[in-house]
Amino acid sequence: MVLRRRIEEPEPRVVRDAHLRQSGEPAAVSRAAAPSTPPGTSSHLIDEEERRVSRLAFGEGWPVLGTSLLVGTTFGVVARQAGLLPVEIIGMSLLVFAGASQFAMVQLLSESAPVPIVIASVLFINLRHLLMATSLRPRFEGLSRTRRVLAAFFLTDESFAMATRHFRRGGRGLAYYLTFAVALFAVWNVATITGVVVGGSVGDPRRLGVDFAITATFIGIVVLAVRRPAHVVVAITAAAISGALALLGAPTIAVITAGLVAPLIAVFARR
Repeated sequence: MVLRRRIEEPEPRVVRDAHLRQSGEPAAVSRAAAPSTPPGTSSHLIDEEERRVSRLAFGEGWPVLGTSLLVGTTFGVVARQAGLLPVEIIGMSLLVFAGASQFAMVQLLSESAPVPIVIASVLFINLRHLLMATSLRPRFEGLSRTRRVLAAFFLTDESFAMATRHFRRGGRGLAYYLTFAVALFAVWNVATITGVVVGGSVGDPRRLGVDFAITATFIGIVVLAVRRPAHVVVAITAAAISGALALLGAPTIAVITAGLVAPLIAVFARR
């Protein structure tokens, strides 16, 4: 009986695992000891963080989106009253997606300016995008080329200002920027269509000061972003340069010049 019980008793786990290792099979202990991570946990955490950042972009960006709704509607009305066809106006907002350039195009086209002059003017006005893109490039260094091209298409003054504020306080990734930028694109185009529809039944909305709304929005963004004395110096310098050039009749180069000079002032202000 004693001998039978010993024979029927199972082998100790260590001995059994040794036999399994010799036969090439993985040990049960090794399988049990290996920590198991639920599949998709890492991607789930990333998705949750992106959703949180996207909600933050909407929460902080709604004043700018509301202002863009007014300005976009104004553009649609002004362009329609200038004699442009609805398909031309809507196509401009879809493909150009740059408020200052679009208003300039409408004015030049209404004055029968040659097409090369219109194109050159738009390119010159949009030179500031090179400065903005250069500033954001380190933040998007690890992205694929497709995503960087997508980010470049949606780059505007508003999305640049919102993204810069987000990155300066420690934000990362593309979610915040792209959420706000795509929302702005949608709002701008809906507003343009609205302006086209009502364009023939209202007067020029610019007489009500609607075009100043976007300027007021940028003032608010700058005020929220200023945290150090050096920031104050840069903001005042940029405002003084752009304001002086605008008063002298050169509003087109005002932003570009201010964008080039202000960073140099910032270097000396930090010393």
